[in-house]
Amino acid sequence: MRRSLKMMTTMLFAVISFILFQSALFADDQVTFHIGATVSPKHSWYKAAELFGAEVEKASGGTIKVQIEMGGVHGGERQMVTEAMRGVLDMVWTSDIGVAAVIPSVGFVNLPYLFKDYKDVDARYINGWMGKQIEADCLKKGLMVLTHGENDFRAVTNSKRPIKSGEDFKGLKLRVPEVPIYIAFYKGLGALPTPMAITEVPTALQQKTVDGQDNGAIITYDFGFHQFQKYMTRANQIYSGSQLLISKKKFDSLSDKQKQIVLTAAKNAGVAQVKMNREMVEGYYKEMAATGVEVIEVTDVLSKDMAVVAEKVWKDPETVKAFGQATIDKIVAEKK
Repeated sequence: MRRSLKMMTTMLFAVISFILFQSALFADDQVTFHIGATVSPKHSWYKAAELFGAEVEKASGGTIKVQIEMGGVHGGERQMVTEAMRGVLDMVWTSDIGVAAVIPSVGFVNLPYLFKDYKDVDARYINGWMGKQIEADCLKKGLMVLTHGENDFRAVTNSKRPIKSGEDFKGLKLRVPEVPIYIAFYKGLGALPTPMAITEVPTALQQKTVDGQDNGAIITYDFGFHQFQKYMTRANQIYSGSQLLISKKKFDSLSDKQKQIVLTAAKNAGVAQVKMNREMVEGYYKEMAATGVEVIEVTDVLSKDMAVVAEKVWKDPETVKAFGQATIDKIVAEKK
């Protein structure tokens, strides 16, 4: 009897010790992250945010919860980045174009023909000095970059002719974003760049107000632009990455353990998002080719022609003024 009682006491002590250990392990206050973005549940940012949420909740023992509030419910990218900077919104997954709308100095990564391919992007941007520079510039404004992800390499579609050299751009009326460096680049190639809101593009293409447009495969396909275009050239003329940002104020409110959980989960989500995004891009190109669009790989001639014009844009006094001489010098040196 005494032996049984002793065993029961020992077991009870072990259970209580385990409970107390678990309580100490997960003693952090409950935290909820609200993550905003403009994308739909089909998008790789959304899916990666789901992975992030699942990992932090599991690793934190449920003390960290994630609410995904995407689809533009918090407004556009500029608005969400601003709100995260002010600490009103906890987190935002945004394109670097959206970050540059609020912190212009990071816009150097969107310079034309800056990257040759994904390998180049990975080396110099996502895992390189460009990503580090974005992180430093964001931190000065009260934002932390938890991870770098991907938006897309841009391509060019048009209804007139295949684009296989710089000469083929001459006279083409192309819809482009309202970004000065994009406009300067296409003017340098001899095109007629026409800035307009993306919501106006389908009508403009259908009515042939413009001959073509500049966008990546994902937006081109999702918005149905390919339905009005015969040719699509994978020129990779401009690259856009993405960032998962968190308010520095929110991050600083976490315990050291919670911070590490968030950082680890974010890095894992970033790697997953890039992989998903690149697979989606290849899938969309195949889908568009199947509908009759002639998908054209970039030629050596086109690459050389674009590189010449791009370097002129890089060295333009307005570009240097916007991004700094040191940054431009480094970009030019790396291309030599």
